Amino acid sequence: MNTTTYFFITVILLLLAYLILERIILYFQLKQFPIRIHVNGTRGKSSITRLIRAGLTSSGFFVFAKTTGTQARMIFPDHSEHPIYRWGRPSIVEQISILKKAKEENANALVIECMALEPRYQWASEGMILKSSIGVITNIREDHLDIMGPTLYDVTLSLASAIPVNGKLILHPTKYMEVIRKACKERNTEIIVVEDSNAIQITDEDMQKFPYWEHKENVILALTVCKELGIAKEKALAAMWTSTPDPGALSPVEISFFGKQIVYINAMAANDTESTLTIWNQCIQRYGKNRSAYILFNCRDDRMDRSKLMAHEISKWDHVESIFLIGSGTKIALQILKSKCRVGTKLYNWENADVDSIFESIISQIQENSYIIGIGNIAGIGLELNQYLKNRTTFSS
Repeated sequence: MNTTTYFFITVILLLLAYLILERIILYFQLKQFPIRIHVNGTRGKSSITRLIRAGLTSSGFFVFAKTTGTQARMIFPDHSEHPIYRWGRPSIVEQISILKKAKEENANALVIECMALEPRYQWASEGMILKSSIGVITNIREDHLDIMGPTLYDVTLSLASAIPVNGKLILHPTKYMEVIRKACKERNTEIIVVEDSNAIQITDEDMQKFPYWEHKENVILALTVCKELGIAKEKALAAMWTSTPDPGALSPVEISFFGKQIVYINAMAANDTESTLTIWNQCIQRYGKNRSAYILFNCRDDRMDRSKLMAHEISKWDHVESIFLIGSGTKIALQILKSKCRVGTKLYNWENADVDSIFESIISQIQENSYIIGIGNIAGIGLELNQYLKNRTTFSS
């Protein structure tokens, strides 16, 4: 063999040795965390990750959590939070560094939000890195159809890729349960379906103790995880009430500006139509009798499918005075709304406007007693605008 051949063989052997060493290191890292919870699904992953983390800490676990929702964050066992800074696009390899950090913090339990979308990456994140003891699927809805679709069935297949092997899977009933059950059977994983007949009971009074709007089904799912780990409902729930919500959590605020009384509801993190409709119905119940309704629709030119679905959905809503379109790529949503909205709904296209201009334009258009629901996308100008409006808050709703 010549020198070139020896060189390539040496490089290949070194790479193999490196990969084997990485696998060995990963194996021993995972041994330190007997409880590894992988939270997957369409909506609510960050909220449920935080709820589960709080429930576990109530029983003395040193929990390291990671969320990738509105802002990617690490939550340390001492309850402090630190942002995750990235060079370039997010990668599932990041999960390996998270394990190293959790080890440095002497954690004995992990609660990790799934950051993958494509089925191959979902499986790699679960089957090759985290190897969770408990998997959670928050819900399965029509979102990210450009990657996981084009149908809800395809989304179900994609999420099923991250079901653990020889573990437990906890979820609410979903449309294509046969896909989930088949995957669990193939992977020797126990499936726990939280239905009305076996769900942990949560009262409206329990929900009112959260300082932000939380969904009852999220709390029930998180409490079910805690129950599987032997944590009493009362202890876990009390800890959840005091947990820090995700930056994109639904936290209505009231603003008094130039004689106008406004309730702003940030629902931009709920960027699928089903979740958004649920929040809209809650808004109607709370504010519909005494306030006029407005929609602030943040579009993204890289999320056209989402904009189309959302536009079709909100065009069916009654009692909307005006819809304000902001962000980028608003043209398609505007065309749908023009053709389908009820007569009398006003449409304003403020594409690429800055937050000062948006706020001033909103104030000039709304009535004295109003509520505004922000929908669509939290990314881009959405997060900046939400913070801008919070800075003008008079008091929480």
